[in-house]
Amino acid sequence: MDWNLERMAATNQFPSDDNKRAPDWQSSAGSARLITIGLGAAIIVVVLGYALYSRWLDFPTSFSPSSAGPTGAASSDGSSHPLKPEVPLTRASIDLLLNELDQAVRKKDVEGVLRHIAPDAVIVIHMKQGSNQQQAALTRDDYRKTLAMEFDFPSANDFTRLNTTVSLAGDERSAKVSFKSTETLRQANREFKVEGEETLIVRMRGDKPAIVSLDKVVPGDST
Repeated sequence: MDWNLERMAATNQFPSDDNKRAPDWQSSAGSARLITIGLGAAIIVVVLGYALYSRWLDFPTSFSPSSAGPTGAASSDGSSHPLKPEVPLTRASIDLLLNELDQAVRKKDVEGVLRHIAPDAVIVIHMKQGSNQQQAALTRDDYRKTLAMEFDFPSANDFTRLNTTVSLAGDERSAKVSFKSTETLRQANREFKVEGEETLIVRMRGDKPAIVSLDKVVPGDST
């Protein structure tokens, strides 16, 4: 028995409390793993709870912080720069536009006419050739050249607009305008009266009305 005790002492194989307890690094790793698992579970619960809560409240998908209230940055900008109220399109503003167009035509002022036509306006010209009629789609720049040639033709400067009809849309943002016109043209020693017809779509652009569509029949000889 003594010999066995001496052998165990020499080989350091006596059981001790330190040998029975797990190393410190294993204990720390185990605790960290448990904490991580606990935090992950808590995050999953929070995310699922928020998703279910949001679905229950049925928030719109377009909901954004800008509509959350005065705490958002967008709300602060909106309060410092309020949106301007939309200016409605009225019969008075349309009549003013038409009167300015009439004056520009009588003065043969190309830019005065184009001032009221939107840059992206759709312009269609119907050209009479006897009993036939052809049409051409023009850009705003093309229409500028067409007006210049038209105004170069001698006339009595008696352009008159007739039978004007205005149909305002319910949203007070657009209107359809139709009218006929007469004008006396001069060629050599001869005068002849021509008749034209136009249909316009007028829409508010900012705080001013502008022509966004123009459909025009080139005048034919009515004599």
